Amino acid sequence: MLAVADGDDDERQGRSRIAALLAYGELVLETAVAFALGAGGVILLGWVVYDFARGLGEEPVLDLVLRLLSGLLLVFIFTELINTIRVVIARRALEVEPFLIVGIVAAIRRLIVVSAEAENLLGTSRFRDVMLEIGVLAGAALVLGTTVLLLRIARRWD
Repeated sequence: MLAVADGDDDERQGRSRIAALLAYGELVLETAVAFALGAGGVILLGWVVYDFARGLGEEPVLDLVLRLLSGLLLVFIFTELINTIRVVIARRALEVEPFLIVGIVAAIRRLIVVSAEAENLLGTSRFRDVMLEIGVLAGAALVLGTTVLLLRIARRWD
């Protein structure tokens, strides 16, 4: 009977070591992804600012500002993803809210780009499709925002 108990302890210790090794590997991968996103965000930010400065005086200001805003929103998405990874590492749990916020920002970013394109499509056959896309994007942002609100209300009740 004692031999069986020792075998169970050895098996539990083996599983515990494997679980610890997998947790360490997960931490290394999450950290690597966060650093890669950080590097990509810094490079993107530099490129967006450079592109904006280079176009001053050569391109219409409205086009430049819209491109700048679109690029900065993409950088913001990178920072939100880094924040999400930070929360996962700190709490060892996956939070839904940061992903919803990234979805909201992505929808708004695309909404801005499509809205700017819609002006040039007025009176064409593609205008209807663009208006439909704007409606879907606005609806998605509204649903995601409502979900974030409901999550925050539910968190207060807990």
